[in-house]
Amino acid sequence: MGSVISRTRRTVNARVRDAIGPRTAVSVFAVEHDSMQITWSRLPRPQMTVEIGEHSLDVDATPPAWYRRTAGLRAREGTGGPGALTVNGLDPATSYEVLLSGPGVPRRRVTAGATLSEPPGRLLCRFATISDCHLGEPHLGALRRLHDPVPRPEGLEPYPVRCMAAAIEDAEGWGASMIVAKGDLTQDGRTAEYEAALDVVSRATVPVAVVFGNHDVRGPVAVDRASAMLSAAGVITATGTRVVDIDGARLVLSHTPVPHRHVGRMTSSDIDQVIAAVRGTTLPAFVALHHPLRRWAVQTHYPPSLRRRDSRMLSAGLRASNPRTVVIAGHTHRNRRYTVGGVTVVEVGSTKDYPGQWAGYSVYEGAIRQVVRRVERPEAIAWTQMTGRALGGLWRSWSPGTMRDRCWSIEW
Repeated sequence: MGSVISRTRRTVNARVRDAIGPRTAVSVFAVEHDSMQITWSRLPRPQMTVEIGEHSLDVDATPPAWYRRTAGLRAREGTGGPGALTVNGLDPATSYEVLLSGPGVPRRRVTAGATLSEPPGRLLCRFATISDCHLGEPHLGALRRLHDPVPRPEGLEPYPVRCMAAAIEDAEGWGASMIVAKGDLTQDGRTAEYEAALDVVSRATVPVAVVFGNHDVRGPVAVDRASAMLSAAGVITATGTRVVDIDGARLVLSHTPVPHRHVGRMTSSDIDQVIAAVRGTTLPAFVALHHPLRRWAVQTHYPPSLRRRDSRMLSAGLRASNPRTVVIAGHTHRNRRYTVGGVTVVEVGSTKDYPGQWAGYSVYEGAIRQVVRRVERPEAIAWTQMTGRALGGLWRSWSPGTMRDRCWSIEW
C-alpha cells in the first residue's frame, strides 16, 4: 500500500512540475510602512508577472549568460534566474499576498508579508550604510571556493566591485542623502584596492563616509595614508572619532580595528569622544563602527566582536548620555539586532556575499526605522545568490537573520 501511495505522489508531483515549471523560491525580504521587496532564487519562466495588492509588475528574470555556466544545474534552460523587485505605494500595517503568473504558469499565491506601521512625525532624513565590500577579494568560500566566471566576460566588473556599486546605486534610488561604509572596504589594504574603491565612490552622487575594518589595516597601506587617499577625493574618513551631522541625526564614526588582529578595540580616548558626541546633541545618534559590541563575557560566535571591556564602557556611556542612540556595525557578514547594556546594536551583512545587501535608515520626528534590502542589479544578485552555497550551504541560513533583525522601527 505504501509503495502505491509513493508512486501516486511522484506521479502527481511530476504532473505539477510539467504544468507550472520548476519549484519557485519567492520570499519577502524587506518591508517598510509603504514598500515591500520581493526576492527569488529562480522563476518558472524568464518573463513573469508579480502581483501585490493593486500592483501588477512584469518581471524579466533572464539570468546573465555567465550565470548558467557558473551556477551549473541550478540554472535550467527556459527558467528565470535570481532577482528582486521593490513595490512602493503600499498601505501601512497591512498584510499582502504575492501572486505569480506567466506563460504556461497558472496564477497562484507564492508568499505573503506585512508592511510596518507608519512612524510618527515628519520624515527628517535618510542615509544608508554598506559593509564588508572586500574589494580585491579573488574568491569566496572556505569549504568550496566560488569564483567569477573565467574568463570574466568583457564589461563585467569583479564581483566585489559590481556588488558595492549596485548597493550604492540602490541606496541612492531609495533616497539616501549619505552613504556610510562600515569597514573592510578592501581585502588586503593594498593600493590597487583603494584605487578601486575610489573608482566606485566617484560614481556616487551623495557624500560617502568610511570607517576602517580589520582587513583594511592588515596590508601594506597604512591607515593614515589610506585615509589621505580617500580624503583627497572628498570621502569623509575616521581614523579616530569623527562627528558628522545631517538633517535630523548625528553620525559618530569611530575606529575599532587593530593591525593583524581580528578582535576590535577602542582607546579610552575614543570611547570618551564617542560618548561626548552623543551627549552633545538632542538629535538621535548613530555610532558607526566596524566591530559590533560584544553581548556576553565569552565570545559566542565568529568573527570576534569589540572586546568586552570596551563594549561595556561604551554601552554604559551611550545609554546614560543619549537613549536615542543606535550602534551600527558590520564585520560579521550577517544581519542581527540585539541590545547591549540597554543600547540597540545592529549588524548588517556584506554587499558581496549572500544575501548581498545594504541598510537604509529613516529618521522621523518620533522614531527611526531600519530597512535592509538585497542589491537588485542582475549581475550582482546573480553572484550573491550563488554565494549562499558557502560553508556547505549553511551560509544561506546563517547570514540573512530574521525579518525582525532586518526591518524594524524604534519610537521615542
